[in-house]
This record gives sequence, structure tokens and C-alpha cells, in this order.
Amino acid sequence: MNFIDKNEIINIFKLLNNSGLEYILLRNINFELPEKLKIGKDIDLLIKKKDEKKFISFFKHNKYHSIPHPFRNDIFLYNADSFEFKYNNNNKILFDLNFQLVVRSLDAGQWIPLDQKIQRSAWTNKIFEKIDEEFGYWALSYNDQFINLIARSIFDKKKFQKGYINTIEGLKNKVDLYDVMKKLELIFFKYTPYLLKQIEEKKYNRIINNYIQFKRY
Repeated sequence: MNFIDKNEIINIFKLLNNSGLEYILLRNINFELPEKLKIGKDIDLLIKKKDEKKFISFFKHNKYHSIPHPFRNDIFLYNADSFEFKYNNNNKILFDLNFQLVVRSLDAGQWIPLDQKIQRSAWTNKIFEKIDEEFGYWALSYNDQFINLIARSIFDKKKFQKGYINTIEGLKNKVDLYDVMKKLELIFFKYTPYLLKQIEEKKYNRIINNYIQFKRY
């Protein structure tokens, strides 16, 4: 199995952390960064649209270039911006730049942003995750990670993958349940208590079908 050189990942994140640019690493499932990122798998960064030109300059300076994104022709609704790929031919690192927290709709698969309260919270409550002395990154708060993983599993993946379940389980005892519930209600409305109960009971395989069939709005 071919993995990205961990030193290359450590180096680019050091450069990012010292650049003064604001970013959030959206996911580090099973702590694949920095040592276990497979070649070809992207690194999802959340950035602000107003900082796009600064990030273009940063990546260009570090020998990254734009390549076509597989979702470039998808429909993005409610002022959501399409994703951008930045790739380095030398170290094989691929960044996927996200400008909002978005999910796919369950009907035609359009991309739609999560509620503005969640968007604001992502930046207001971001945390610095220090993995070891060499590697750290800005991440979503535990509450927002928890919410984002649930939403992504239901809307984008359409299943709860093992890595996502492991991460959600690891976050269970770290989150503020009231804050999580209030934000999930912005996405799942009256299904929220049933959703949280199934997560508490580890009935992940039932969540999506139950959500689709839920009629008590």
C-alpha cells in the first residue's frame, strides 16, 4: 500500500500554520494524517471565500497547481461555492478546498450549505489539534466535528462507514449534548432526538432508513 511521505505532510502543515492563513482541516478519520494517508486520497480544508486568492498564492508558491475537480459540474445551491483541487506532482499531496460546510441533498444530489449558525461556529470554535511535537492542525470543535460527521454520513456517504463510526464514538463523551442537539435540529428537525438515541445505542445501520421514512415533522 502506497502512502504519502509523512514528512511532506508535516512540512506543508507547518507552512500552513506559519502562514497566517485561516483554515480548518475537516476530517482526519482514523488519524490517517500524517502517516497513513494513501496516495490519491485528498485532504479536505475549509477556508473562507475572501481568502481564496491568498490560498492560491500560498499553494502556487509551494508548487501546487489546480486540477479538475470531479464535482466541478455539480449543482451548488444557496450561494455555496464549488470545490477546488490543489495538487503537487512531486509529493503527490492533494488538497480539496471547501468554502462552506456543505452536504448533498437526498433528492437530486445538489450541494447545499449547512445552517449559518453551524458555519459561524466552525470558525468561532475551531481548536488546534496537536498530534505530536512535529504535527498539528486547526480542526472543528468536538461538537462541530460530531455534527459534520453525522451529516456527511447521512447525506454524502449514505452510510456510516467504520472510520466515521469510530470517530463519532470517540467524540461522544467530549461533546456538549445540548449544543449538539440544538445544531442538529437545524438539519434534522424533529428527527434529532431519534437520531441521537440511535447513536447512543450504536444502531448506526438503522439511522438513514429511519430518517428517510420519518414522517412526524
